[in-house]
Amino acid sequence: MRKLNGLIMLMLLPILLAGNQVGIYDIQFTNSPGSDGTYPSPYRGQVITTSGIVVAMDGLNGGFYLSEPQGGVWRGIYVQESAREVRVGDYISIVGEVCEHFGYTLLRNITRLEMKTSGNLLPTPSLVTTNELSVSEAYEGVLVQVTNVTVGNFDVSNDVRYVTDGSGNCGVNNSLLSSNEYKNVFITNEVYSRIIGLVDYRYGNYRLNPRNLEDFYRSPVGAGKPSWGRIKFLYR
Repeated sequence: MRKLNGLIMLMLLPILLAGNQVGIYDIQFTNSPGSDGTYPSPYRGQVITTSGIVVAMDGLNGGFYLSEPQGGVWRGIYVQESAREVRVGDYISIVGEVCEHFGYTLLRNITRLEMKTSGNLLPTPSLVTTNELSVSEAYEGVLVQVTNVTVGNFDVSNDVRYVTDGSGNCGVNNSLLSSNEYKNVFITNEVYSRIIGLVDYRYGNYRLNPRNLEDFYRSPVGAGKPSWGRIKFLYR
């Protein structure tokens, strides 16, 4: 009988864990670098329930970014899920497995997704230096903004363009943009007053992923003092 009870409890464990609400912050936050220095989630391998606002869709890889409403460090995560339809601004509750994909913390094997509300305001991007973005686990999956950056070299092998605000380089990737948009927006030595995007971790590097062309800003040409101005491109 004891063996049978133990087997039943083992079978029910994923369900019990899924019944516990775990915040995105708690999934992501850790002070332990782990054996490979990628700061794995303390919930790695566990099935949990969490909730948040969809802040960006990843059509290329089939997933989306989820954030706690207030945004900020440790409060964003990538969700690998393409079977269920969600939209930017949806506040959802999901049940899934916390996974480390080559050092990138994400949620996968989603067994339940419930839409609570739609049309919600997105969190304000966290201000971060290019150096902080490139080295800090705290911004993984988070909506961030870098300011006063200059476009530098292009890494063809990883399809990454580097930018810097003077503190150090960080990579910018086009996983959320079309190839044509990406090529047209990046010009070497171009200066942008700010670039907004989501942070991922691939090929051993943290990278910024703008969602669309409206995430790129620069000061108008010929302005006496810097002022915000949106880049507009005309495709014919």
